[in-house]
Formats: sequence, structure tokens, C-alpha cells
Amino acid sequence: MDIAIIWNNEQARGDWSVQNGDLALDNPLRTAIMVSLFSDRVAPETLSSLDQAVGMAAAPDAAGSNHNDRRGWWGDAFAQEPIGSRLWQLQRAIKAGQTSTLREAEAICTEALQWLMDDGVAAAVSVTATWASTKTPTLRFSVTVTEPGSNAAQQFYYAWAWEGLT
Repeated sequence: MDIAIIWNNEQARGDWSVQNGDLALDNPLRTAIMVSLFSDRVAPETLSSLDQAVGMAAAPDAAGSNHNDRRGWWGDAFAQEPIGSRLWQLQRAIKAGQTSTLREAEAICTEALQWLMDDGVAAAVSVTATWASTKTPTLRFSVTVTEPGSNAAQQFYYAWAWEGLT
């Protein structure tokens, strides 16, 4: 078991859950997926063709700086692979068409979860993204994970809303 993280769509953040005066516990795979998807991964220096196809713009210069704001975690400077996902970059995307941004979101999530297979935590991981039928631009996605030596897959469902998506 691992500490439970409860995701709040309205505040776009996760927080630990407390039950009976103690930290609540949850499936460690769910916690690993949430950290992987909802932590800001450092953006690459150049945009991929898929990034450009959905209308992502390069990171603007930070005020008073000559460097682009590529986010990320400072500890990644000492790691082979950065943690987190680049979902935050979709704030710079244009919702043109029904599928290009969805495919980009799936690719971003798959990139963020690749470590599960690399480290032997999962034998297979797949991500499916859809648009929610609400006024607020909301991306819904499901993550299906099959653990090594298991035929049964676990599914996890998430929603992510952001401002400025047109």
C-alpha cells in the first residue's frame, strides 16, 4: 500500500487523504500513475512534429531571463529520465479537430508512464484519451496496466481540465 493521493479536478491538484487522523492508503500503482501524469515533466528544447501539429507554441521567455520556461523538477538534473508528464504543454495547444490533440495527450501520457515497463512494474501500459462532454475543456483518459505475470489488467480513470484551450 501507498499513501492515497486524491485528485481535485477543480483545483487541478492532488493532495493526500486523511482518514481517522492518519494518512489513507491506496493502490501503489494508482499513486505512481498520478505522480507520473500530474507532475510537470521538463519540456524538450525543440517541439516534435506532433507537438507542432496540434498548435503547441514554444515556451515563452521567463521574465528577466534568456531561457525558456521548460518547467520540470530540479532533481531531474541528476536523473537519467525526468519524472512527470508534459500534459501542462497542452495549455499551449489549440483544440483543432477532434483527434490530433487527443493523440498528442495519449503520446504524452505514454511517455510519462514508460518507466513502469522499463522498471518491470508493468508488462503493458495503454492510454486512451477522449473529450468530456462538458462546457469546461476537459480531457478524460483511461490508463490500462497489466502487471508482469498477470492476465488481468487494471484500469485507472482520470480527467484533466485547463484554461485557455480553444
